[in-house]
Amino acid sequence: MSTVRMSEYLRRDIVKKFEDSHQTSNPKMELDETRGDAIYNRYIGPKVEAAKEAMREHLGDIVDPDAMFSKTSHLTCLVPINHTSTSHAYEDEEMTSATELSEDYRMSVPLSTERAVPMGVSTSSYSSSMEHLQYVFNRYEDADLNYLCECVEYNSKIASQRDIASHKVNMLLLKFTTLNQAIKAWPALSKLVEPEKLAKVHEKQQRKRKQEQQKEMADQVVVDNDLNKTILTASLIGDE
Repeated sequence: MSTVRMSEYLRRDIVKKFEDSHQTSNPKMELDETRGDAIYNRYIGPKVEAAKEAMREHLGDIVDPDAMFSKTSHLTCLVPINHTSTSHAYEDEEMTSATELSEDYRMSVPLSTERAVPMGVSTSSYSSSMEHLQYVFNRYEDADLNYLCECVEYNSKIASQRDIASHKVNMLLLKFTTLNQAIKAWPALSKLVEPEKLAKVHEKQQRKRKQEQQKEMADQVVVDNDLNKTILTASLIGDE
């Protein structure tokens, strides 16, 4: 009753907990909102105000300048990124990673507050116009943008390492039919197991240790009192 089967659900739960542990040990770099603010203030903010002023001067009696702009809490930038990804043909194969240059990577740059930007052109009636408004900057000529790009590159590399490691954990767990076997082979695995399932494993281990102790005690009594000889002799006499 105390044997815990290595079910698909249990295996997936352990793999998920391993991924969480990997993420805790290797936290991703958060995109700094102040960097996004600096990019907006450098390239977009001044032009927005200048455009509004020009529209007020030349088209103020026809259109509302403010209506030509929207507000957003992020900027979508097209930048070159060295993106790392993982792949494998079949589930039982080794997972591999590769880093490739993506010339027009669509990166979302967070802003600390909503800022005014020109209205984009929506390609779908179900999409916000802002989703299709993209800015193209040279990352290598802007320290703030380059830093954010490095964060994205680092995060993709860490995510790739996590995918490969979790795949190896999953493949290892597939070699065991019970949790008891897996923990015996890999003791640190116990830190990824729910307490109630771990308690069942310990219960069986304790029962096994008790059985071994009882056998040692019985063996000692049998040897000391030559009990096996008595039983064997009686059996031989009976056979005659």
